[in-house]
Amino acid sequence: MKKLAFLICVLVLFSCGSGSQTRTIDSSIVKNNFSALEKFEKLSGGADILFNEYEFQFPDMEKGDVLEHTFYFVNNGDKPLILTNVKGSCGCTNVEYPDQPILPGEKGAILAEINTEGKKPNKIFRVAVQVQSNAISKKVKLWLKGIPYEKQ
Repeated sequence: MKKLAFLICVLVLFSCGSGSQTRTIDSSIVKNNFSALEKFEKLSGGADILFNEYEFQFPDMEKGDVLEHTFYFVNNGDKPLILTNVKGSCGCTNVEYPDQPILPGEKGAILAEINTEGKKPNKIFRVAVQVQSNAISKKVKLWLKGIPYEKQ
């Protein structure tokens, strides 16, 4: 019985793919990026907002694709955080964000959606998501960028 268990373990290990091919994980496919916000410095003096990232580059896309990316944040202040205005810098961008106060230590997310139909092919675009709140840092810009290619 021990030999059979050992043999199964060896087969599982070798069948998992020990090739030299490496694979990177694109953060756009990770469903929960709150883990980047587990250890944060708590501030006093009001609400504050800390994001897991402030800029995101989309992978290759075709012109006309609709892209989504989520920015995750935590209220690292000592008062409730209220997002007062969140908008994209152009008409190609829609955003969804929490409209309820985020208590100190709680986390939230801002979903940005970009339609690349009006973007120039083979040229990098850069779109801002402007976040206004009652935080110590009242205005924050988040950046989305990418290069759309002509459809084949």
